Amino acid sequence: MDNLLVSPTSPRLVVVVADDEIRQNLTIRLDGLDAVPLFIAPDADGFDAAFHPSPGAVTIVALSAKDLVSVTKRIKSLTRTPVLAVVPSELFDAANPRAGVDDFCDVTASGAELKARVRRLFSVNPESGEVIRRGDLAIDTAMCEVSLGGQLIELTFKEYELLKFLATHPGRVHSRDVLLDRVWGYDYYGGDRTVDVHIRRLRSKIEDANHSFIDTVRNVGYRFRRDV
Repeated sequence: MDNLLVSPTSPRLVVVVADDEIRQNLTIRLDGLDAVPLFIAPDADGFDAAFHPSPGAVTIVALSAKDLVSVTKRIKSLTRTPVLAVVPSELFDAANPRAGVDDFCDVTASGAELKARVRRLFSVNPESGEVIRRGDLAIDTAMCEVSLGGQLIELTFKEYELLKFLATHPGRVHSRDVLLDRVWGYDYYGGDRTVDVHIRRLRSKIEDANHSFIDTVRNVGYRFRRDV
């Protein structure tokens, strides 16, 4: 693992990559980003330590579907930081939310596209300490508080985590299975009705005649509205 001096005010970026040629290429394409990438191999001794404190965004480069899924799951067990998979086009099917991936692009993507995707993940990082604002709804991730029109809303921990996850990905549809994986964890064995119950309770607390935040996508799952 490289020893890099990073300004404490700059976001942290961890890049997990095993191939030296791809690593050198990414170094060039990430130049100009307001973050110094910390490159680390997936089998490095200091892998877990690279995610403490939690970085702002994570970029993964994996050359097989098995590596992509296993490394992403390992990262998600250490931090809730968003993950960007930079993979060959034939791995796009593996780069999905169920694998823990928040966004993906082709390994040949331009530097401008790569940096734009990383910056977007910085902006939605649930551990960045920023306030996520969606219309009158505000989610203070530093204080773990939710307010609607300036009034605090009392939520349970799972209601809060569910809302934060949905609001972090506005417009994206998430199946019940994905929400169980991302909010309750991979080792949760309860039924997907749990998601429906929590969504119903969450809506009763944050929605009214003037506020509608969560859409039900029939036979698929739920999404946080993009237009609020």
